[in-house]
Amino acid sequence: MINPLTQSRATAVARILASLAAILFSALCTGCWVQSVYPFYEESDVVVDNLLTGSWMGLGEITNCTLNITLETSTRTYTITISKSPAAPANVQCDSPTFEGKLLQLGQQRFLDIAPDPEKSGPASLDTILKLDLENGNLALTPLDPDWIANAINEKAVRLQGRVQEFGAIPRFSSVTLISPTTDLREFLQKADTKSAFSETGQMRFSRK
Repeated sequence: MINPLTQSRATAVARILASLAAILFSALCTGCWVQSVYPFYEESDVVVDNLLTGSWMGLGEITNCTLNITLETSTRTYTITISKSPAAPANVQCDSPTFEGKLLQLGQQRFLDIAPDPEKSGPASLDTILKLDLENGNLALTPLDPDWIANAINEKAVRLQGRVQEFGAIPRFSSVTLISPTTDLREFLQKADTKSAFSETGQMRFSRK
């Protein structure tokens, strides 16, 4: 039996990612994600890429899950769900509620701003930002590192405001809810060192199905 007190942060996060539907796309996430009261984008940032649509097979810890993405061209809105792969064991839980996403182009980097479908979750749902890399039939979604953001806010190293909470023993996790306006969020994304601000530990990788 694995002793949770000896688990590394990477192992713990990997196990959390195995329950992707409950973590990635949940308005009441367990604290492993950075969420925002305001969206990270303005309409001028929104772009469309048809290569993003379709079904994507999870890799690594989420190999039993399939990411499904469709596009409503008129609103430039992606609909995102997670489902269980046909070959997945019966005890695997992947099914998720429906989420909406906007693909953003800020400088040379693309991001995916996602939030629960407001018609099903209510207007108070929070936004989450993911760095997006799409190349050669592979898709990587990388979240902001909540510990990095928490430290940057506490040390006033970034012009962001938010509520920072910590919970757990070993490993210990941070929960961050940003309350900064969209203008400050956009400026942060444009200037952020993505190698530091975005957590490779929490990166989710997919391949074209």
